[in-house]
Amino acid sequence: MKWKTITEKPIADIREFVATAAREGNRLVHIGTDSLQGRRNTQFVTVLVILEPGKGGRVAYHRQMVPRIASLRERLLKEVWLSVTLALEINDVLPASAPLTVHIDANPVATHRSSLYVQELVGMVVGQGFKAAIKPEAWAATHTADYVVRALGRATRVA
Repeated sequence: MKWKTITEKPIADIREFVATAAREGNRLVHIGTDSLQGRRNTQFVTVLVILEPGKGGRVAYHRQMVPRIASLRERLLKEVWLSVTLALEINDVLPASAPLTVHIDANPVATHRSSLYVQELVGMVVGQGFKAAIKPEAWAATHTADYVVRALGRATRVA
């Protein structure tokens, strides 16, 4: 998997990136994934945000393109599974004092189509032993990953 910082610097090993940040005192770990539909493809961006409250943080991301996924349920399941997969991959390099939260880009308000899948998506995360956050608290997915998939994705296509 190719990981980069938000400034487009390549990250050779995401586990080492996390271990280094954890050693340096950064303690809150948030993971989220967002997707963007194209004509033929669906683009997924998974972000890893490591925060040290009051001091800032670090952001890493991974971009993946797959053939277009028309089903909202399938797309949301893939978003959450990409986040959970990363959480499982890095969990053993985190200190016990570093809580890990998986952010889910789904809205519990019944007027939103994604509300139909909130329970299932949260169950996926909690079933793997992680804390889940949904909108409006799911900022890693709804803001950070959204920024990368939309703004940085556009800059990448133009360059």
